[in-house]
Amino acid sequence: MTENVPEAMPPKKVHMVFAGNIDQIAVQRLANAIAIASQQGMDEVHLLFQTTGGVVADGVCLYNLFAAAPMDIHLYNVGSIASIGVVAYLGADFRYTTNNATFMIHKVTFSPQAATVDRLQSLANAAALDDRRIEDILHQHIELPKEKWDIHKVSDLWLSAEEALAVKLADRIGEFSPSSGEQLYYVGQ
Repeated sequence: MTENVPEAMPPKKVHMVFAGNIDQIAVQRLANAIAIASQQGMDEVHLLFQTTGGVVADGVCLYNLFAAAPMDIHLYNVGSIASIGVVAYLGADFRYTTNNATFMIHKVTFSPQAATVDRLQSLANAAALDDRRIEDILHQHIELPKEKWDIHKVSDLWLSAEEALAVKLADRIGEFSPSSGEQLYYVGQ
């Protein structure tokens, strides 16, 4: 007697685009889009992710949001992901990059204007705390050689797609390619 085994259903997926700065509004839009996808029973979110960075706290929030999402999160770097955007990118289950994309990481920066000595000290303490939590996340995910960490300590560290694969920042080369006729949602600013 043969059993009727139901045929595996293809995953339900949605394609989205985010291009912009990482801030509270970006977190709200991405969290809302993921919540809607979850409510609609989606198994996968495929997100074209393009950013020059933004607010550290908001980037760490996105990292945690992507890591905790109730479906597989696929992020695609098709241009450049920089600064705190790299940390957010690391929260995804699957990380793709095109051959000509770049990544950039650096230490926390701030621009004090008309600050008192006490305010400057507070800003320096906050930057040191942010640097530590960013470093912790980077060390959890990527395997930079010592000479790259040394560059990162004093300067912007740029990585090509090939270098990103070698240090496990990206999982594979892959194109963001929604099917013809498939709806594409824009969740940027």
